[in-house]
Amino acid sequence: MNIILYGIPADTAELIAGRYDLELIHSIEEIGTCGALLPVPKITAPRQLLALYNALMRHEDAIDAVIICGSETCGAAGTICYGAPPGKIFTLCGDPGGEELEAELFRLLDAIFTQANRINL
Repeated sequence: MNIILYGIPADTAELIAGRYDLELIHSIEEIGTCGALLPVPKITAPRQLLALYNALMRHEDAIDAVIICGSETCGAAGTICYGAPPGKIFTLCGDPGGEELEAELFRLLDAIFTQANRINL
């Protein structure tokens, strides 16, 4: 399972990587066959956003989920959704550092992993 987390705090990403036994990577180019988690901080520079969009398109087949946090205040959310693989985009609204959002994120990831396990049976 290769997951991209956009707008999620670094400490939450580390917690998720540990809980789901994912390797924390620092570039989308590091995505391998499975088991990677890429936290992407919010992007404001158009060039960086374009680079992320192009990378999402290049690695579309290797990405299992793209989770966008705080999409209601994120101008980049539309671009990320457009570049991410269809059916693999999830958005969460709210404060990225809030406990409620963290719990919602874990519920979402549990559902994603459960679905992936059903498909692989």
